[in-house]
Amino acid sequence: MNKLASLNIIGILVTALMVFYVTYYFLLQDTFLPISISSIITHATHLEIKKHILVLGLLPFYIAAMIFGAGLLGIYLGSALQHFIMRCSKKAPEHG
Repeated sequence: MNKLASLNIIGILVTALMVFYVTYYFLLQDTFLPISISSIITHATHLEIKKHILVLGLLPFYIAAMIFGAGLLGIYLGSALQHFIMRCSKKAPEHG
């Protein structure tokens, strides 16, 4: 494997891990955004029983969508970061 391909894989893995960590933090911690699992369950307890069951039934799909979205975002940002680094590392042609 050449150096460029290994740097691309490392960049994608690093950014994917960072995005996964941020998503994990948002899902488990009650922050200023009401997107954590506990805040969703807390808000669902005040609903009528049919809506409560619906929200709790859709919660696994919400978690899966957050994790899948984090993976896609990590791959996209890693690739964009790699292209940015490659563009910045190229030397400008000297006009002599």
